Amino acid sequence: MRIIAKDLICGEADQKLLELLRSELEPLPRYTLWLCGEMGAGKTSLVRAFLYSLGLSDRTPVVSPTYTIMNEYKVGSDWYAHLDLYRASQGFSLDELGVNDIRPFKGILVEWPEQAGEAEMLPPTHKIFIETISMEERSYTFAACD
Repeated sequence: MRIIAKDLICGEADQKLLELLRSELEPLPRYTLWLCGEMGAGKTSLVRAFLYSLGLSDRTPVVSPTYTIMNEYKVGSDWYAHLDLYRASQGFSLDELGVNDIRPFKGILVEWPEQAGEAEMLPPTHKIFIETISMEERSYTFAACD
């Protein structure tokens, strides 16, 4: 794992953080970002800020896919999948969900990736680790999985 940024302290909508994510991820033809952090760490908030920074209309709600498991967003000509696998259980299937073949997703953003189990794990190209410091600040460590 190659560390891109370590202990970057800011809020989830911080322009430096969003630019770092865009500059590392968006040149890739396809990527899978694991969002790692405790409950309430701000994983969905970071996904929301990131998608808006890519040009998603701020009239499009970006909400947690805890109950739907996956939400899809189109930004320009690119599709993004936002998954929350917290409720994934025995019998869960990424193929049934359509992640691998429903669309050519440019970005797959995964909360609670380890919950899917080894057979259904989406291998990450990148991981971001989020630690809560205060209501306004988090510590982010961003890494490439080369």
